[in-house]
Amino acid sequence: MNLLDSLKENNSVMLQQEANSWEEAIKVCMAPLVANNSIEKKYIENIIERTKELGPFYILAPGLAMPHERPEMGVNKNSFSLVTLKKPVSFPDGQEVDILIGLAAENAEIHTGEAIPQIVMLFDDEEIFTKIREAKVPEDIYKLIKEKV
Repeated sequence: MNLLDSLKENNSVMLQQEANSWEEAIKVCMAPLVANNSIEKKYIENIIERTKELGPFYILAPGLAMPHERPEMGVNKNSFSLVTLKKPVSFPDGQEVDILIGLAAENAEIHTGEAIPQIVMLFDDEEIFTKIREAKVPEDIYKLIKEKV
C-alpha cells in the first residue's frame, strides 16, 4: 500500500478542516474513506469507542495522530486519508492534534510492514509538520510525500 497512490486514488486529502472535538476530527479524517467504500461507518465508531477505552494510542508525535482500528472492525480495502485542521483538537489525554492520517489496513502486515514505515519516513523531521500545516491544496501534500517517501 503506497501512501501517495492511496491519497490520490481515494481523493482523500482534506486541508484546513474544522472540528470542534476529537470525535469530530476522527469523523472528518475518515469521511473520504467511507465515501469511497474503503471502510464501513462502523469503523469510525469503533475507533471512537476504542479511544474512550484505551486513550489515543495512535498519536504518533505532538500534533500528529493516525487513527485506525483492527481490520475486522470495518475495513474493506487498504487506504489512507490525510487531514489538517484549522485549529487543533484536544484528545482525552490532553494532547492536541491538527494533522490526522486515517489508516484502513486489511491486515497487521500492511499496518506494520507498509503503513507505519511510510509515515515514519514522511515525518522524520520537524520541518515537515510546518510544511503540511501550510499546504493549501492536495498537490502540495503530494509533492511533500514524493520528496520524502
